[in-house]
Amino acid sequence: MKIQGQTALITGAGSGLGEATAHELARLGAKVAVLDINLANAEKVAADINTAHGAGRAIACQCDITDASSLQAALAKAAAAQGPARMLMNIAGIGSAKRIVGKDGSAAPLEDFVRVINVNLIGTYNASRLFAAECVKLAPLE
Repeated sequence: MKIQGQTALITGAGSGLGEATAHELARLGAKVAVLDINLANAEKVAADINTAHGAGRAIACQCDITDASSLQAALAKAAAAQGPARMLMNIAGIGSAKRIVGKDGSAAPLEDFVRVINVNLIGTYNASRLFAAECVKLAPLE
């Protein structure tokens, strides 16, 4: 795939592996949308990319990948600024290192596990389905 000049959406790009992925795709010539729930982190990463690889190379988009309307708004913002995306990197993810039963004998909070599942599985599926629905409307490339 020709990466140069194409738009890439990167979830979880405000830090860690997502941030590194955004930097690498920008280095290879892609325009990147830095999607993250933490807007301050997304803006910092986008600013760093724009400084290193040229103004307009990156845009920060705050979104919660588990919320369809939040994600749709971020995808629309990215498309308006950079054109339609042809790449999606689902990097957003969280973990919860908790015992099933605590030392005091109490059960781990179910809500913590539900949040992990919502972000890591449902959020990834949500981003994939919304991206794919937009992608199928695009004309093929050479």
